[in-house]
Amino acid sequence: MNAIARRQYIIQKLQLESYVDTNQLASELSVSSMTIRRDLNTLSDDGLISLQHGGAVLNNGSLFEFNMAMKNTEHMTEKMTIAKKCMDYIHEGDSIFLDAGTTVSCLALLLKETKKIIVMTHSLLVMKQLSDCKNLRVIMCPGEYRFDSQAFMGALTDNFISQFKIDTLFLGTEGIDLKHGLSVPHITDGTTKRAMIQVSEKVICMADSSKLDTSYYYSISSLSNINLIITDHEADQTLLDKYINANIPIITS
Repeated sequence: MNAIARRQYIIQKLQLESYVDTNQLASELSVSSMTIRRDLNTLSDDGLISLQHGGAVLNNGSLFEFNMAMKNTEHMTEKMTIAKKCMDYIHEGDSIFLDAGTTVSCLALLLKETKKIIVMTHSLLVMKQLSDCKNLRVIMCPGEYRFDSQAFMGALTDNFISQFKIDTLFLGTEGIDLKHGLSVPHITDGTTKRAMIQVSEKVICMADSSKLDTSYYYSISSLSNINLIITDHEADQTLLDKYINANIPIITS
């Protein structure tokens, strides 16, 4: 088991239990206690856990978010199926905006050998994936770099985005809730997402089913401003019916 897989295991265990013991983790994962201590120190540096004598506890609350290394290991099959469904909504000559996040970055991978379109993004991850695509026009937004999102954001980014008109925005989010709409843990990330929504004719939210009925600290938008939510087929039908009955356009991939 590599370091990322170990750390994901530790986080998942902490979500079920209030405390993890270093020596017990070492035994469960068949590694040394020193290796586990390094993992715990890394998770602590990322703000995910707090170290305690002999172990650690999870930092919980609405401001909690995984860093990108952790997000890259989660629900990847579901995220790719969502991305494939999004391809139905991209047409020759379109201008699209690809938001930051691992679900949206899956869509960037699918664009490499497809239509001639204009792609705007503030995501370093998306930019890296599209940097060798000769068939696409790619516009990279400036701004202040935020490590956790691997994207540029803030006032400079928002002002730059405001100068354009986008056909379709493919938006990522951390939480979707009927009462609170779309939300994220970080204010600067949220204000940049708002700027994207304001210049886009159509907004398609890409969110795996773990994001449904979840809310965070900062609200991006009410669901009335979203043209379509695409989630994965693992979504609970009873939960989907809540959104459908509220006239929220949502489909599964």
